[in-house]
Amino acid sequence: MKNRFALLFSILLCNGTLSFQGLKTLQVNFERYYIEKGSEEIVKGSIYYQTPHKITVVVTNPIRQWMIFEDKQITIYYPDERKVFQIVTQYPVSLPFFQSFVGVVKEDYGLTDIGYVLSNYETKGDTLISYWTPPQKRGKVLGEFMLIYVSNKIVYVELKNSEGTVMGKSFYENHIRYGAIYFPLQVSTTRYRETDSTSEKVIYASPQFNTELPQEVKDFKIPLDAEIKEIEW
Repeated sequence: MKNRFALLFSILLCNGTLSFQGLKTLQVNFERYYIEKGSEEIVKGSIYYQTPHKITVVVTNPIRQWMIFEDKQITIYYPDERKVFQIVTQYPVSLPFFQSFVGVVKEDYGLTDIGYVLSNYETKGDTLISYWTPPQKRGKVLGEFMLIYVSNKIVYVELKNSEGTVMGKSFYENHIRYGAIYFPLQVSTTRYRETDSTSEKVIYASPQFNTELPQEVKDFKIPLDAEIKEIEW
C-alpha cells in the first residue's frame, strides 16, 4: 500500500482549485511518464472534470484505482480490494499535470488567480513572451514566471526562484483546437532540485469537451461493503 500512496503523492504537488469559464465538463485519456533518479514510472488512465471543482481520475495502469478530488477531500478507491481512503486536506489539492493541460483556458494561465502580476511582455512576429512577478508573500522563494505563446498556442513556461535560477520548465506540443483555445496533447516538464532533477512527459488522447460524462463517474458512490479509512493530511 505504501507504493500506492507514493503513486498518488507523486502527482499531487499543486495546491489550488480548477475553475474555467465555459468549460463545464472534460474527459481525456492520459499516459504519464515520470523519471526520477534513473527510475521510470508509467501511469495510464482517464481524467474527468466537472464543475464546480470535481475531478475524477480513473487509473488503469499500473494498478486499478479511482481518485476523486472535491475541494479539500480526496477519495481513493481500490475496486479490486474494496478499500477506500478518505483524505481531508488543509487546502484544496489539484493535479499539476492536468493543470498544464487545462490551464490554457485562461489567457494568463491562471497566474493572476494565485497572485502573480504581469511585469513585462514583448512580441516578436507571432510570438508573445510575458513575464510575471510572484505574490509578495512568496517572493522569498519564487521568482519570475515566463510564458511563451506562438500563434495563440502555449509552447513554453519557465519558473525561476528568488535568486534567478530556473526551478522548472515545460514544453507544450501537438495542440488541438476547441473553439478559440488550443489544448496541448503533450507536455514535457523538467523540475530542478539542488542535487538532481526530475522529468515528466504526459500524453493526452481523445479529449471530449462539454459532453455527458459516464454515468459511473457522475454518480460514483462508495460501495456499501468497502472498508473505509479516514486520513488527515
